[in-house]
Amino acid sequence: MRAALHTRRAGVTLAELILATGLASIVVAATVSIVDTTLSLWTRGETVRQAREEGSAVLSLLGTDLRQIHGGEQGDLLVDWEVFDVERDGQVERYLPRMRFLRDAAASEVARIERRRLAMEARAERDRIALALGDDAQKLEEALAESELLKAAGVSAEQASLGLLGAPDLRASRLVEVLYAVVPEGREGDRRYTGVLYRSERVHTPDTPAVLLSDSAFDRTGMPDLSMAREVARGVLWMRPLMATQTTRLTPGENGRSGWGIERNAAGAATSWDAWRLARPDPDLTVWNEPAVGMRRAGSRPLLPRRIRVELELQRPGDFDRAPRLLDSVEPSAEFFTVTNGAALRPAVGGHLLVAGEWMELKRVVGDRAVVRRATRGTERRRLPMESRVLFGQPIDMDLPIALHEDNWMLSSGDDR
Repeated sequence: MRAALHTRRAGVTLAELILATGLASIVVAATVSIVDTTLSLWTRGETVRQAREEGSAVLSLLGTDLRQIHGGEQGDLLVDWEVFDVERDGQVERYLPRMRFLRDAAASEVARIERRRLAMEARAERDRIALALGDDAQKLEEALAESELLKAAGVSAEQASLGLLGAPDLRASRLVEVLYAVVPEGREGDRRYTGVLYRSERVHTPDTPAVLLSDSAFDRTGMPDLSMAREVARGVLWMRPLMATQTTRLTPGENGRSGWGIERNAAGAATSWDAWRLARPDPDLTVWNEPAVGMRRAGSRPLLPRRIRVELELQRPGDFDRAPRLLDSVEPSAEFFTVTNGAALRPAVGGHLLVAGEWMELKRVVGDRAVVRRATRGTERRRLPMESRVLFGQPIDMDLPIALHEDNWMLSSGDDR
């Protein structure tokens, strides 16, 4: 009897079971919430880190080139902006920058550039001959062996097919022409508003005009010559070079960074540059092509800026696919809009958004509603179509002193041409 009573008392009542289940559910829910929050923070941190790493790599490459910019009589620096009307409907989708200059190069760099150029020319010649002769392997080999281009390169047809060329003549100039240009990534949809950064380089022939600084470096659509260009980065949402003159006010900004102004006066930074004052950037295309204020005529050497700052924002390919979309069309006068996923925009609060070609500052996000300041970064208000992607990237910048600039721009009258 006592044993049976003890057994009944050792059991669990229904109320106790419900209470234990409820407590367990609360603990599990809290654990899942903590894990989910941790994973979200980790994912966001990884996204920022990866975007910063890619942006840093791009700016590191550009910075390496700019540190070697040539300030002698053969030097040059041209920074301008090109407009892109991708749809050819009279409405400009993007204003995108181009930077071109000459830099000093070591003999090994000259050799590398020349080898690559000869390899590309040899491959192009091989393809032309192969297309003409078809599948006749014997004739193809004989024709390639007799190719004047391959003879001049001093290699066999087999070596040319592999891109293995002999050392070029290193008695040539040690100056290299460099071109950086951003062009639209696509011609349809929101790819019109993302960009691709290309870089070109070629050995400069002394006492001749620089090929990459001429108009012939681009076709009529604004694309660089892809036979000399290679892709550096995709998903470029924003890139802006700023040049400091002798009178530019470099005031401290937020987080200790330089707060360069772009107002059109002697204290502002220049958004375009023409080292020889030849009026090459076209101010009729955009106000950002207007020359720097207070610049004198060039003398026997090119005028180079004191410092160059480059602002860059990149978006990863996966982030483009996951970007929130507008739930409704947005009129030019509207100061807010609703998106499919407002939470995805919270990391961009205080930064900038790109929607259908218009830049805007994101003030705050309430639920799925974004409150913005329209028409920033030189763009104009426009009607934003429904389902347009709301794009933003990770901002990063580089502030670089130019060591080879002329410290005294007030040249004597005998040196001022």
